Amino acid sequence: MSVVNVTEELKAALPFALTAARIIPDLAFGEAIAGAPYFALRRLGRGGMGDVYEVAEGSLAGPRYALKLLQARLSHRLDLALRFQQEALVAARIDHPNVVRVFALGEVQDGRPYLVMELLRGRDLRAALAHTGPLPVARALDLAAQALAGLAAAHAAGVVHRDVKLENLFLGDDGTLKVLDFGIAKITHDDAPLTLPGAVLGTLVSMAPEQFAEGPVDPRTDLYAMGLVLYELITGQGPFDELRGSPQALQFAHCERTPPSPSRFTRRPIAASVESAILRALAKSPDDRFQSAREMADALRRLSARERPGTRSTRALIPAVLAAIR
Repeated sequence: MSVVNVTEELKAALPFALTAARIIPDLAFGEAIAGAPYFALRRLGRGGMGDVYEVAEGSLAGPRYALKLLQARLSHRLDLALRFQQEALVAARIDHPNVVRVFALGEVQDGRPYLVMELLRGRDLRAALAHTGPLPVARALDLAAQALAGLAAAHAAGVVHRDVKLENLFLGDDGTLKVLDFGIAKITHDDAPLTLPGAVLGTLVSMAPEQFAEGPVDPRTDLYAMGLVLYELITGQGPFDELRGSPQALQFAHCERTPPSPSRFTRRPIAASVESAILRALAKSPDDRFQSAREMADALRRLSARERPGTRSTRALIPAVLAAIR
């Protein structure tokens, strides 16, 4: 059995037991993972740095979890190994139904780390949007409000996500939305060594102006990204998608250009109040955005209530009903 290679500080910060296992690059169905009480069931997906498997604990009929393993081709990347550790540490700080739970952190015999997380059934919002196309405004507002509730819990724990995007928001089959992947998060009021040297601190298409400028970030940085998420959920595209092939032009747009109104890219009517909320989140200066995830979530819930089918027509009937009963 391998020895988990984490610092004493990291060990002390983990509220769960560290485990170790031997995992081959592709796990076969029913394969026992030596050194840990898990059996591989199927591979759920492959990302840029990790493979995710559905596993059972104890036996093939045991409780199910998701196991995320650093790919073998990246085993030499210490920074990515630290990112796995960081994701576990951050998850340990946050307990909220809209944030994915991480239960265990381990290391395989060749030194690659893995995480054991709650098993989610559904798809990320990128896949959901590709399947359905742009969402009704009320639905988009509701999903964004759920994500913001999870981010509010993270911010209260002193965590700024720094990489909020459709791919990191997972919509469960039960309708619950979960915020995923805190690998490059920043701890705002702690000395914990969680900001990784040389890490890519965001995704170009969803970075806030202050991230491009390598300036200080705070919870309002995540709100800019949520403005982009909401924009795309409603219109099917981002405000600067035509610039995706040019990092310099994309940076200039996020830092200097006023985003076009969402209504420019959709045939569905968008209330002026909804457009105003989206564009407020996308303000260049953090001081001009919503000032907290809770404030933005509350605003979106109020807007969603107005957008639900029947809401306006019911209100319009109230004067007539009152007149009839007088």
